[in-house]
Amino acid sequence: MTALLGVGTLLCPSLGGNPVTPPAPLAPVPTIDPPLISYPPVTPWISWSARSINELLHLKTATGSPRLPTPNEWFPIDLYQATITRQQFEQKLHTLYDPFGAFPAYLDINDSRVIVYPSPTERRVPQFVLQFAPPNQPRAPMRWFRTPAEIRAETHPLDKPLSGLRVAIDPGHIGGPWAQMEERSTRYKGSAPVQEGDLNLITGRLLKQELTNLGASVFVVRDSTEPVTPYRPIDMLPEARDMLVAHSSHATNLKALPPDKLNLLFGARLMDLAEFLFYRCSEIKERGNRIRNNFVPDITVTLYIDATPGSGRGHLTSGNANIFFVGGSYTKAEMTDPEMQRRCVYKMVEGGSDIETEVAGDIAAVFTQKTGLGPVKYGDSSTTRSVIPGNSYVVARNLAANREYDGPVVCTEPYFMNNSVVYQRLLAGDYDGQRTFSGKKYGSIFREYADCVAQGLVKAYAGSTVIAGATTPVAPAPGQTK
Repeated sequence: MTALLGVGTLLCPSLGGNPVTPPAPLAPVPTIDPPLISYPPVTPWISWSARSINELLHLKTATGSPRLPTPNEWFPIDLYQATITRQQFEQKLHTLYDPFGAFPAYLDINDSRVIVYPSPTERRVPQFVLQFAPPNQPRAPMRWFRTPAEIRAETHPLDKPLSGLRVAIDPGHIGGPWAQMEERSTRYKGSAPVQEGDLNLITGRLLKQELTNLGASVFVVRDSTEPVTPYRPIDMLPEARDMLVAHSSHATNLKALPPDKLNLLFGARLMDLAEFLFYRCSEIKERGNRIRNNFVPDITVTLYIDATPGSGRGHLTSGNANIFFVGGSYTKAEMTDPEMQRRCVYKMVEGGSDIETEVAGDIAAVFTQKTGLGPVKYGDSSTTRSVIPGNSYVVARNLAANREYDGPVVCTEPYFMNNSVVYQRLLAGDYDGQRTFSGKKYGSIFREYADCVAQGLVKAYAGSTVIAGATTPVAPAPGQTK
C-alpha cells in the first residue's frame, strides 16, 4: 500500500496521470502581450455580498459581458495578472512553496513574466503565462478574504468578538462505515474502536456552535459520516488501472490488454488504489468545491487528530503533542504533476499564506496554554518547512486540504490519538463537567479542542487573550508578537 500511496499522492490531484510528452526540439520563447481583459477589483463590500467564491471568480469583464468559459484550468489565475512582482514570486517559491527546488525546471522567468511549461524539455506551448508587476509596484490582488488586522479594525459587540468573520469548518476524514477503508479506525486492548472521522465530526459540531455564539458566520463542509463526493471506489477503477499501467515497467505491453485482464493482473492493488483515489482525492476535491459553491470564508479550519506511527498497529504511547499545518513545502515528486503546479501558483498569487501563519500561530498559542503539550518537531524536514522563527508548533506542508481549498487554510492536528489518556477521553465521548482518567480530572476533550480553536480565532481576529478555562492571559508563541 505504501507504493500505491506514493503514486496516488503524485497523481491524484488531476485524477489522471498521463506520461510526460517525449522531448521535442526547443522552440523560441513566445512574446507574450499583456492580458486584453481587465477585471474589476473585488472590494470588501462585493465579497461580503457574494454568495460563493465561484460567484466572485466568475466576474464580468470591464465591458459588462460575461466571461467566456474555457477548458484551460489555469484561466482563473488570469485574475491575478500583475499583482505580484518577480521578487515576491521567487521569494515565496523558494522559501515556502518549493523549498526543494523542483519547479524552476518548468519555468522561464524574467523581470516581466514567468512562463510555466508542461515539462523541463517540452517548451512549445506554455501551460500558463503570469505577468509580473513592476518592481515595488504590485497591484492589489482580487482578495475576497479579509486579514485579521482588517477584522480587528472593525467594531464588534463585546459579547460577539467574531461578528462578521466567515469561517468554514472541515471535520477531517469521513468515518462511519468508511473508516476502515480510510485506515482511520483503531482499537486498543480489546476496547471499542475509535474512528477519526466520527471524532472530528463531534468537534466540528461543537466548534460551529461556539463560533456562532461568538458572532461568526459558519459553514460546515459535512455533518454526517457519508462522503461528500458523489463518486465511489468503483468509479475510480478506470483511473486506477491507467495509473498502474502508466507506472509499470511493462506499460507498452499492458496497454494492449482488456480491462478484465488488467483487473486480474493487478489484483488487490487495483482496488486499494481505487479506494485511495476515492477517499483521499475525489472526496477532498469535492469538499473544496462545496466551499467554493456555497460560501466565502475568511478562513477555513480543518480538524484532525494526530497519532504516532504505531497507532495503526494498536500501540498505545505515553507521548503527546500538538502540530498545526499551513500550505506549502511541495516535494520534488509532487512538483512534477501539472495540477500540483497549478495549485502552487494559485496559492502563491492568492495571497493567503501570511494569514494562515498568523492564525495558526494564535491557535497554537491557545492550545499550548490550555493543554501544556509540546510540538511535534517536524521543523525543516523532507516534507515540511518552519514558518515562524523559534516556533515549532506551526509548519508548512502540502496537505490535500491546504492545497485544494481556496483562501487561507489552517489544519489543526492536536493530541496523539493513541496516547493512553487521550484514548480514554476519546472513548468517553462528549460530556458535561469532569471525569477522572489515570488519576486526573479532565473535561470533554472535544469541548477542549473546540474551545482552543474558537479562542485562537478570537485571539487572531479580535485581539483578545482570554481563553476558555484559563485564568491567565495567553502568551505569544515563541518567535511571535502581537
